[in-house]
This record gives sequence, C-alpha cells and structure tokens, in this order.
Amino acid sequence: MSVTLSELLDNIHILTTPSRSVADIAGELDVEEGAVINPLLCSVEGQAILVLMAGDKACDAEQVSKVLNAKGEAELLSADAIEALIGAGIDSLFPLELAENVPTILDASLKRFDLLYSRAGNAKCLIATTFDELKSLTEGVISYAVASPPWHPRMPADVG
Repeated sequence: MSVTLSELLDNIHILTTPSRSVADIAGELDVEEGAVINPLLCSVEGQAILVLMAGDKACDAEQVSKVLNAKGEAELLSADAIEALIGAGIDSLFPLELAENVPTILDASLKRFDLLYSRAGNAKCLIATTFDELKSLTEGVISYAVASPPWHPRMPADVG
C-alpha cells in the first residue's frame, strides 16, 4: 500500500495549546505516550538521520550507527542545527515530510499501536497515521534495536 502526505490531510488534529511534550500531547489526545511519535534528528558521519521513536521509548544512539552500518557515532542535533537543516524552529518540524530527504529509522515498537500521531509542521498540529503508512511515506529502515529498553513483538507488553 502506498500513501502520500496529501492523502493524510483529513487526519490532522489541532491541539488546544502548543506542546513539545509527548506526555502533554498524549494526555490531550487521550492515548498512550508510545503512540506519539518522538522525532529525533541525529548526525552520523556528517549525514543527518531521522529516527522516529515511540514516545515512551528512549533512543539507543549506539544502535543508530549499527542499523546504518556506519563507523561513526550518532549524535543528536542541537536546536540550532535542526533549524539550519529545516529552515525553521524545532516546533515546525514535520518528520513525515523531512523523511523524503533524510535517511530514516523507524522504531519497531511503534507497531504496538493501531494509530500513531506525528507532529505536522507546528506545535499545535498533529497528523494521525498507521505504522504501515509511516513505513510507506518514509521508506525508513525498521529497527528493533534503537529503542531502549529494546522491544520485540513477542515480549509481554509490561517488559518492553
């Protein structure tokens, strides 16, 4: 199944207040924090990398390099570096659009949720999508290793 960003426009959600916090977004939407995509921008060997994480997981930066078979360490980009990359502040990050131009890693633990929520260009806008749509839009590499603690579909929900 192939999907385009324009096909997801009917799935836009507007928050009542601007928010950077996964917990605040999840609370307002009444969903689990893991269903809110936490986009992280890293640099590996000078290349920007987008890592789309479940909101309830931390990113294991060492695994980012391994997933990409890169020799260098992954480093999170600063707010200034992100602004230079996207041409706007971090609140304007639209990960699904950015993924068209930047190699992307998808945290496999996002598969736990039927519906995912991604920032959509400003601090009040979110777009609802599924994991399959996310994979189609980003053409990202799915990784079971980038999430900390690790997640595997056969693990009990309270372990991973």
